[in-house]
Amino acid sequence: MHTLRAFEAIGRLRSFTLAAEELHLTHSAISHQMRALESSLRTSLIDRSRREIALTPKGHQFLAVVRPVLQQLSGVVEALRHADARRLRINVLPSFAARWLLPRIGDFFLRHPDIDVDISSTQALVDLGASGAHLGIRYGSGQWPSVHSELLFEECLFPVASPGYIREHGIHANEDLPRATLLRDDFHPWAAWLEQHEVAETDCTFGAVYRDSTLAVQAAENGQGIALARSWLVADALETRALCRIGSARIPAGAAYFLVLPRDAQVRQEVREFTAWLRSQAANSGYTARPFNEESR
Repeated sequence: MHTLRAFEAIGRLRSFTLAAEELHLTHSAISHQMRALESSLRTSLIDRSRREIALTPKGHQFLAVVRPVLQQLSGVVEALRHADARRLRINVLPSFAARWLLPRIGDFFLRHPDIDVDISSTQALVDLGASGAHLGIRYGSGQWPSVHSELLFEECLFPVASPGYIREHGIHANEDLPRATLLRDDFHPWAAWLEQHEVAETDCTFGAVYRDSTLAVQAAENGQGIALARSWLVADALETRALCRIGSARIPAGAAYFLVLPRDAQVRQEVREFTAWLRSQAANSGYTARPFNEESR
C-alpha cells in the first residue's frame, strides 16, 4: 500500500519532491518505494531517460487502475471510521463564522443532533476536494474553479459605530465623517463611499487597518471609530443596538456570499440537510436598517 500511494502521488504531481512532501517522506524514501514497486512488478513505471518526471506507457496504464482503487478504498475507510456518526466538514471565512454562522448554528444542532459538524475557517481559498471539506461558504464573485456556486445573499456596505461613539463625537450624517476616526479593513476601503458622498479623503482621519473584517467591526463596537461594515456581518449587532448605522445610505459591496460544493463530488445527505437549513436561515435573516437617532440613548 505504501508503494502504491507513493506511485499515485508521483504520477499525479509529476514530482518526487512534491510527492514526498505530500506523504511526509524524505526524497530518498519515496525513491526507494518507487524502485521497490517496479522491482515487484518487474517493469519500469517511470521514464528516467528524461529530465522531467514522466510515466512509461505501462506506468500510465497502471496509474489508471491504481488511482480509482485508492480513492474507493479511502472512501470505504472513511465510512467505516464514522459508521455510527454522520460527519459534515465545512470551510468558511473567519469573519462570517464568528459574526453570522456560529450565533445561529445551535439551531442546526437542535434539529440534527446526529450530525457531527467540523467547522474550519481561513481567509485562504481552500481546495474543497483536497481539504476534505464537504461544502464551503465563500465571499466574492461566485466564479471559482472546480466548485458549484449558489448565491446565499447579496451584500451592501454602510458606516456603523457604537451608540456611545456617535453621541460623544456628534456623528449623525456622512458630512460628519471628517470628525471621526475611520476604521479600515483590507476588503473594503473607504474611497468609494467617500467619493459618492463628496467627502475628501484628505479631510478624514483614518485608524488602524484590519486584515479581518470581524476585527474592524469589533473595534467599532468597542468605541474606537467608525467601520464601513458589511450588512450581514453586523446584522445581530444592529438588532441588539451594539452598533448603529450612520445615515440610511448604502452602497453595493461588489461581492456576495455563496454556498460552494465540490463540482464532481457526490452530495451527501448531511450536505443536503445543512444546505436546506442554511437557505432557510438566509431567507429569514435580516438586519435593522434604522439609522442612529436620539431615541437610541
